[in-house]
Amino acid sequence: MSFVISSPKDIEKLALFLEEMNSKRETHIGYCGEQKQQIYATLISDFSDLDLARSFVIAYVKDEIIGALGLDIDEESKSAEVWGPFIKNRSEYLGLADELWEKVIELSRIEMNEFSFFVNEENSFAKDFAINKGAVNKGNYFVLKAFRNDLKTVDLTQIETYSLLYKNPFTNLHDTSFPNTYYSASEIVYRINDHNQLLVMLDNERKLTGYVYVEGDPEHKEGSIEYIAVIAGNRKQGIGTKLVRAALAHLFSFEEIEEITLSVAKNNERAINLYKAAGFKEVHELTYYVWNK
Repeated sequence: MSFVISSPKDIEKLALFLEEMNSKRETHIGYCGEQKQQIYATLISDFSDLDLARSFVIAYVKDEIIGALGLDIDEESKSAEVWGPFIKNRSEYLGLADELWEKVIELSRIEMNEFSFFVNEENSFAKDFAINKGAVNKGNYFVLKAFRNDLKTVDLTQIETYSLLYKNPFTNLHDTSFPNTYYSASEIVYRINDHNQLLVMLDNERKLTGYVYVEGDPEHKEGSIEYIAVIAGNRKQGIGTKLVRAALAHLFSFEEIEEITLSVAKNNERAINLYKAAGFKEVHELTYYVWNK
């Protein structure tokens, strides 16, 4: 059956197609969300430095979407996260993924340096596609989720919101734990608002033993745990678990947020055990591929 490849005609219809495809492990891509509203919001306001017309291509049979592929492009670094390829009825449309790829590369009109793929371990089609393009396996990750309905009573004893009283110990712990990271200690403090919160854990002498920094985005029904750290001498006392649960309590205080998703390297057993102890559940295993041109 013949098809036509073009830029998206209807973003809402595209979001619905991606929701359907990403609900199944065998067609799941880690970069793409799993709920139509979340996907739509990303496509509208947070997808690629280029217009959607230059960074996403769709295959149509009449008005039905049968395939899609997008590049979430960072113009400065000339890199892209690959959404897809998503192909319905793959056996009927052999070669469609390559045609979608060639079209989106043509439309983007950028000489890219790097492409990255985040593919469900059960999505053999997308894994083979990435490998055939020359991408290299850079490791596996678990996707973990925490759900509002699973979070019961949270013990907030000895947990407080950040104040200037804790500036020095917080800064020292952050700089030691995350050297050369994307947010400095001062930038974290600057970003604090009603949605973004920095929580600290204190001992009986009111000395800081750990912290967690979270960012909430109720408008898009999302939230993230950006940083968590515990002073070395205070580890293995349940402080990390308590901080994560406090972080979830803050994020779930926004009725729009129903779940929190994060990814952790498969070999990072300490982090995985921490998040699972705090209530996260493993939902996907993804393979990370990188193609450096």
